[in-house]
Amino acid sequence: MRIALLILLLLAPVGAQNSNRTEPKGKSCGCSPTPAILYRPIVHAMWERDEGEHPNIAVYGYIRVAVHPAWDGDFFLDVRLNRNDPPTIVTHSLPKGAKTLRALIEKALKANPCADATTLATALPMEKRTFTANERTRDLIAQFFTLRFAAKPESDIVRLDATEYEMEFVGDSILAVNSDDDEAPIVKWVQSLMSVVNEGSRRDK
Repeated sequence: MRIALLILLLLAPVGAQNSNRTEPKGKSCGCSPTPAILYRPIVHAMWERDEGEHPNIAVYGYIRVAVHPAWDGDFFLDVRLNRNDPPTIVTHSLPKGAKTLRALIEKALKANPCADATTLATALPMEKRTFTANERTRDLIAQFFTLRFAAKPESDIVRLDATEYEMEFVGDSILAVNSDDDEAPIVKWVQSLMSVVNEGSRRDK
């Protein structure tokens, strides 16, 4: 009986070591957030990383835009409103072949389940472009501050083929708008801004 107990005691550490070897990787950090939960923190971390290089004393606000087409890739745009210089435009687009930002987040989480939003925002293969606003873009930015953001009753109709537009203004006050209404003034403004920005990007290539 003593021999049997001794053998069990000797084998116990070996069994524990073997169980450690077979433990799936990525479980030590607990339950990982889903791409849907991490989406907005990652987008904000992406914008804040661009803005962090510039002290608030030199900037009086930011206009942030996120566009989610039904049949195309997500697109993100950040307008930095400089106090003494023309606005700076920073765009983030998905790499070729990627459908949505959430798909990129899901892939990144499989490689690093414990990564936080800031780490993931740095690791994602987004295509970034930075340039100074031209005259047409500056005119559109001036128009932004004349827009009327009237509330519109929600509709029960769900349009699966609609493009969703998100806009945030961060400055002396904070304003957030989310709409898929092509007739809304803010949506028309975003579409005009994207058209001018994309035209300028093609010229720079």
